[in-house]
Amino acid sequence: MLTDDKKLWGAWGRANALYTRWADARGISCYLLFVLYALDGREDMTQKRICDCTGLTKQTVNSVIRSLKNEGYVVLSAGQEDRREKRVVLTEQGLAYSREVLDPLQELERAVLTLMGSGRARQMINDITLFNTVFEKEMEERQR
Repeated sequence: MLTDDKKLWGAWGRANALYTRWADARGISCYLLFVLYALDGREDMTQKRICDCTGLTKQTVNSVIRSLKNEGYVVLSAGQEDRREKRVVLTEQGLAYSREVLDPLQELERAVLTLMGSGRARQMINDITLFNTVFEKEMEERQR
């Protein structure tokens, strides 16, 4: 019998694998998918915030952003808080590309959440949020 921690790891790993498989089927990396998701609907994103949001390393985010910039999908501008930290902003072309990538995935996610039912979906989101909050707090406590 698997313990709850092993079940959690299995569920998280499976979700990650499904998103990776979805990205692979469209010929993009999961890293690109995660960065586009981080930028989706947010205007004040920096590479550091993308790292914090996605869990990707600074080098990985930098590589994805550089590729997006070379394709004309993002522009970098000086950050408001720290001018050395660059804001990452989708261009019109980048916004169209992001919608092309994310809209089908978000439609799939909405369909799955609908099939689950709003109560279960809301509970799952609340539980994951609570887990992340408590995990972060405990991790910080243990690092002291």
